[in-house]
Amino acid sequence: ASDWTTVACGYERTSALLDDGSLWTWGLNYHDDLGVGDAHDRLTPTQVGGASDWAAVACGYDYTLAVKRDRTLWAWGSNDAGQLGLGDTKERHTPIRVGGASDWTTVACGYQYSLGVKNDGSLWAWGYNDGGQLGLGDTDDRHTPTRVGRVSDWVGVACDFTVTLGLRKDGSLWAWGGNGFGQLGLGDTRDRLTPTRVGSASDWAAVACGYDFALAVKKDGSLWAWGHNYVGQLGLGDTTTRLTPSRVGTANDWASVSCGDGDTLAAKTNGTLWAWGFNGNGELGLGDTKERHTPTEVGSGSP
Repeated sequence: ASDWTTVACGYERTSALLDDGSLWTWGLNYHDDLGVGDAHDRLTPTQVGGASDWAAVACGYDYTLAVKRDRTLWAWGSNDAGQLGLGDTKERHTPIRVGGASDWTTVACGYQYSLGVKNDGSLWAWGYNDGGQLGLGDTDDRHTPTRVGRVSDWVGVACDFTVTLGLRKDGSLWAWGGNGFGQLGLGDTRDRLTPTRVGSASDWAAVACGYDFALAVKKDGSLWAWGHNYVGQLGLGDTTTRLTPSRVGTANDWASVSCGDGDTLAAKTNGTLWAWGFNGNGELGLGDTKERHTPTEVGSGSP
């Protein structure tokens, strides 16, 4: 039997990889975001095509990007702002290869915009750009991958509605795009059109973006949060917005973090899962619909 290795969530839909390299999807399919050739919703996992060489997948608001093991990039779904990177704004109903490059390593999807890192550490962006979230120094959309700056030491990128965060090889954290609630972590609410360094720390290990807020894990296992906090999604015990990274509790065993519209999930190194923020639809998995303002363990602990 095969095991699941990777999962990605978009707007009311999910994509996931099995260890045999097959790609599966389910959920809402209004723009054929699922890539299965039609516009019918799927209530159970359905394979995308017949390929078994997928290596990574990312879901945007209504589209999907994926990388194959040969490092080619593929896209499908809605394409109103050119977020598929195919040079036009036509939606696609099945996976279509993006350009001729075979050196993609990481991709991230936001609200109708995309970013990716190549083998050489260069960063590329395309799609919607009203808040400068592509990091290209302007607010013009791009319909094909366009290089962001000239540095070649990017190792990771995360994005959501209009905020983008990037990690460089030296452990520094960079932010750009919309900043109305301080979600860039730069101490103010001014948008940035190009990557701007967040503080002076060089020990960041992982980042995640939510809707107007962000969280990140440092190499020492500490968790940090900033931006909009109207439902306690920062996990700081209140609903006060933060303009710079603020430490979440005192624990030093956080391993990874993921953000939604107003909810946050994070895993610790012992395998326990924790959740906080908005919970009106039970998205925290805590058995009720009450929001939480601090990390709360989901279930009984380790699987």
